[in-house]
Amino acid sequence: MKPSEIIQKIIRHDQSNAGKAAALRLGQIVSGKIAKLFPNQTAEVQIGSHKVIAQLETPLSADNRYWFRVEPGEGLLRLRVMESVNSQSKGAPAESLLSQLGIKLSRENKMLIQYFLKEQLPITGETLKMASEWIYESKSAAEGLWTVKEMILRQLPFSKDVYSALSSVLNGDSLSSIMGELQDELKRADLSSKGQQIYSLLGVMTKTSRDKLGQQAVVRLFSEWLNAKDQAGSLSAFQLLKAAGMFPGEADEGAVIKQLIEDGVQNKPIIQALSELLKTSESGNRQQFILNLAKLNGGIEESSKNSGQAQALQNILNDFRNGSISFPAEKNILHTVFKSALSLTINDDIEHLLDGDKFRLAAVQAGKLLGAEKPFAAAALSPQEITMLEEMRNSLRPESHFPYDQRNIHSELKRIITALGFSHEHDVLKLLKQHDDGAVKNLDTLKPLLMGFLTEEPAHAAKDAAERLLHKITGFQALSQESGPLQHFIFQLPVSLWGKISDMTMQWSGRRTEGGNIDPNHCRVIFYLDLEHLNETIIDLQVQNRIINISVINGHSGIKDLTAPFAAELKANLLKLNYKLSSVSFQEPESAGDSLSARETMTSIVQANQFSGVDIKI
Repeated sequence: MKPSEIIQKIIRHDQSNAGKAAALRLGQIVSGKIAKLFPNQTAEVQIGSHKVIAQLETPLSADNRYWFRVEPGEGLLRLRVMESVNSQSKGAPAESLLSQLGIKLSRENKMLIQYFLKEQLPITGETLKMASEWIYESKSAAEGLWTVKEMILRQLPFSKDVYSALSSVLNGDSLSSIMGELQDELKRADLSSKGQQIYSLLGVMTKTSRDKLGQQAVVRLFSEWLNAKDQAGSLSAFQLLKAAGMFPGEADEGAVIKQLIEDGVQNKPIIQALSELLKTSESGNRQQFILNLAKLNGGIEESSKNSGQAQALQNILNDFRNGSISFPAEKNILHTVFKSALSLTINDDIEHLLDGDKFRLAAVQAGKLLGAEKPFAAAALSPQEITMLEEMRNSLRPESHFPYDQRNIHSELKRIITALGFSHEHDVLKLLKQHDDGAVKNLDTLKPLLMGFLTEEPAHAAKDAAERLLHKITGFQALSQESGPLQHFIFQLPVSLWGKISDMTMQWSGRRTEGGNIDPNHCRVIFYLDLEHLNETIIDLQVQNRIINISVINGHSGIKDLTAPFAAELKANLLKLNYKLSSVSFQEPESAGDSLSARETMTSIVQANQFSGVDIKI
């Protein structure tokens, strides 16, 4: 399924917006039919499915269709007829109007006029010219027309940026896929400070829970291997690192230590001392070896916070000097020296390890080991290694697994929404009104960082991905709007589902409370999630007087039976929150379709202009 169909499926499912009309504005052109004539040149004019009482500037005939221009005036709506629409010719009305507006007569412009006529959308010459340019540049004319229609119906600013933002949501790739593209491009670029911030933020947001857990596990195993209080624990950690693929399966400690020293950051004193010590150890020069060992000990004494560790190395140095330890030294003694020194640099040098492809692959494998996804690898481990793995699993999982407690989910979703920059404009306004440390902190979120990055004129590929990501975020902001006392929010978030990142699309709608929030007693929540095993799933949750009806749309044949055991628990937990579960129903999904005619049956995600007063004066 195409990523854009995530939005289209929710649109198709939400039919409460059907039949709405765009508000008429000064200078707009509409096609209308004279339904009834009244005295004083007033008439009932049918525009689409809606009827209005209007003041006409010239006498017209009933049951005829005309092009009208909205004119300024007080009281009644004033319409000036431009030309009668010849209903017997499909091309003539479009050609005539294009000619009057001074717009080029082309196939694309005729199609655009005919679409506006069919949808009964208000037209201006400027609107047509801009829409024609945008649709010409778009990949699909049908997608472009649909986007223009949504802009007009939602009364959004008619600009290229808004068109691109809305088009990105309605027709573009998913949020996580664009984030992945941008991350790949930034990885190959010479980055500014903003680029580095974006790359780091994307790395956090696109990492699965399994990979985060595996990353922590590899770092923990490194620490256990280098700092183990006993040789058995150190060996178990080393074997687990090999099982995760961090080191080759046939490698011994000596070869790994040598490689770590050679790959270390060479401008660090301890790494330089270790490198020289390794060379003199292999050359067999006892005097030079002791000098380098003394230099290493001096560096450790200067930088180490662990005086016991420095003292242990001093004791080994004294033993070499007085001959208690013969030279060349035994491997286990050298390994103790090297590992002790490496353990002091591991925290400072961890960024170097994190950037390595080998580290990332090892993190994935370690995550699979902890998640029991590699039974064959786990079966080859010794009892001591299995015990260490189990202890690590119990200690790390609560830190990295997605929090399922409802309060933690709320804070996690809020954190992601803030990190993406969905509230950027609100935070800026808040900061302008009064200084707020929280608002200042939120200025370093993804959206403002992207805006700053694009001003730096980055490479073309990175610029394209950054623009699309910025448009995607802005598009969701445009879809979130207020309609009278009603409030709507829609957003798409990258959510970690253990072994994959899924885009969760959510729509919240309901009456606005005095505090500016959606009323939890009367609201509707629709969300879409691509699950690892159940695949595409839409949940439609409707709340009336705290009574909940849930509709689940999913193509899995056995989903009703699979979820049945959880129904009683769901009902009981909702009751604790003072909500009563009325029903849970299941439906098969419908194809969203790719044709324009299929999309015409769909309605808006957010019901723009859904609320209107009962006393309308035209």
